[in-house]
Amino acid sequence: MSNTNNTNAPFIVADIGGTNARFGLVDIPIASTNPNAAALTVSQQKKYPSSSFSGIDEAVKCYLESLQGIAVSGACLAVAGPVGNDNVTLTNLKWNFSISELKQQLNLDKLVIMNDFAAYACATPHIDEQHIIEINQGKPVENAPIAVVGPGTGFGVASLSYSNGQRIVAACEGGHMSLATHNAMQQQVINVLRDNFAHISIESLLSGPGLANLYQALAIVDSLRLAPLKPSEITKKALEDESSFSAKVLSVFCRWLGQACGDIALAQGAQAAVYLGGGILLRFPEFLKQSEFLEGFCDKGHMRDYLSDIPIKLVTESNSALIGAAYYYHQAEGV
Repeated sequence: MSNTNNTNAPFIVADIGGTNARFGLVDIPIASTNPNAAALTVSQQKKYPSSSFSGIDEAVKCYLESLQGIAVSGACLAVAGPVGNDNVTLTNLKWNFSISELKQQLNLDKLVIMNDFAAYACATPHIDEQHIIEINQGKPVENAPIAVVGPGTGFGVASLSYSNGQRIVAACEGGHMSLATHNAMQQQVINVLRDNFAHISIESLLSGPGLANLYQALAIVDSLRLAPLKPSEITKKALEDESSFSAKVLSVFCRWLGQACGDIALAQGAQAAVYLGGGILLRFPEFLKQSEFLEGFCDKGHMRDYLSDIPIKLVTESNSALIGAAYYYHQAEGV
């Protein structure tokens, strides 16, 4: 493990979630005086199962060792959990750490910790169009906020807005908002889940584990006796047979996801765009496009026209959080 106080040295970026811990190395562009204009690239990328480590310090040290002595100037770690003070807890890993103590443990001169979906939000201006699937063309409002949402191991939410020409990123815990229902079937699913959940949040159903919860609850609503399936098994069966129960579950998932994203867009005034991220949706992009996702998104009474004008973009770039973390660190540190 090596570090340096040379601000021209590369720095580490990471996207640490409940399932995977992704790392990369960012070189500082030569003669870069404008952080907003600098073209940053992430190299030396590694991905590890988060469960391989007992804490964030082990994960970062593992990556540092893989660099075989390359000196680094600092690190920006995007983590799946709220970041507001020195103590941070990763929601779905139960890792708890002190930022100041971690900086000392890693022997780094600079350490920035940010929410993972805040990093996704920072990446949106830098994502190449080839990594975008358009769900709704819409009519974007210039300089309006952008919402970034996505189901993965959890359900992330963040926003990017503008003030006096400056980009302002804001993370939140929107995935833990109570999940609203629009019809009797959805209410029946919620009623079934109340036996096992003290609080039914968006994340409870609109995430990887949530898809498995939805499968079991909807089977009970339909009076079916089915063995539990993993999220990957549900999506596989749904894509193989559009008449299967799994396809019905995935259809319900997509519409409900649209409803939740519409709520978030209204709350954030996200008239510039809604970006969809997370690891789940990349498994079935065409299914999502053909589903009732957009109808669920726009189904808000007299706000239908407002919502139908919002562009919706599915991001296929798997390293968005690394890119966002790179630009956030580069701008925040002025390196």
